[in-house]
Amino acid sequence: MSSGAPDALLKPERILIAGLLCLVLISSPAFASSGSTKQSQPLSLTLQGMITNAGNQNYALSGGQLVLGSLFGHSLTSAKVSFSLVAMVHGLQSVSGWGSLQIGEGFSARILITNAIPAAIFPITVTSPTSYSNCDPKTQKCNSEIPLFFTGIASVQSKAGSSPVQIPIAIESPYWNPFGGPIVITSLDSTTSPSIFLVVSYSSATIYWAGVQLQGEVAGALGTGSVSGYYSQTVSSWENLVSASESDWGSITFAGMSNPILNANGRLLGHTTFSLAGSFDCAPEFGLPEGTCTATGATSDGSFWMIGGQDSFISGTYHTVWSVPSLFTFTTVMGAVTKF
Repeated sequence: MSSGAPDALLKPERILIAGLLCLVLISSPAFASSGSTKQSQPLSLTLQGMITNAGNQNYALSGGQLVLGSLFGHSLTSAKVSFSLVAMVHGLQSVSGWGSLQIGEGFSARILITNAIPAAIFPITVTSPTSYSNCDPKTQKCNSEIPLFFTGIASVQSKAGSSPVQIPIAIESPYWNPFGGPIVITSLDSTTSPSIFLVVSYSSATIYWAGVQLQGEVAGALGTGSVSGYYSQTVSSWENLVSASESDWGSITFAGMSNPILNANGRLLGHTTFSLAGSFDCAPEFGLPEGTCTATGATSDGSFWMIGGQDSFISGTYHTVWSVPSLFTFTTVMGAVTKF
């Protein structure tokens, strides 16, 4: 998959693709009378769309266990490594954070995060079912990014009592290798012989996603009649990358529907689990060492409820299958449209 990410340290990559959201709401017979005031009708919809804005993200990461590495030209074999990172990504090109790194008994570093190497810049343009091109901030109006690496300055002390040395550094986002790693930590002082190069696993990693937006088209049936229109979602999530699961909540809107009763606004609540079905090693596409990048899909389950036109109420449960990597979705839902 093609990508427009900067070619600073590594070859940019494809990323998540989010896309087919399919809602199937099934309930009682079409607007059958229930008492004298309430009628219900089954609804079956397919929502096809994609992520249009990745929103803001807060990362917390710590570990680790050394897989391989080198320090100032010397190979590391059994050194004890520990690290931590907190990073905030606000929209586009606004990244900040801090961290620490300890290798053995003699090496320590305090890290100031000031930027990122993005893997995706939104809104992306899908060029095929498995490829995309990034938004170009120089020529387009871009709104957000998902980092491949967090970058900044490491204040390194390699000997007790020595003066700290400032070294540019990059830490791979754990998003790109869920289930505990391994990820890459490398200095940026040399592309061929960096002073610090580590492949390490992590023991804890979370992401709080705020205001992720999806948009797309709606098609399906209300009772025995066909319907169409558009949808949008704004979703926030709390993601645990070790257990590869997350909690989701947000809003959903149907607009421009051919049947005005379905012009609706509401809320959703659910959970997502990463899936290894169809996953692949994406390290070659990023120029990373083998095994440090895994493209995965996901499945989401939950419920939603909406207030529609003509005093109607729409509710149901959904099951979503995200593609690999995750930018498009396919969802089935069971529920009802009720008119009061």
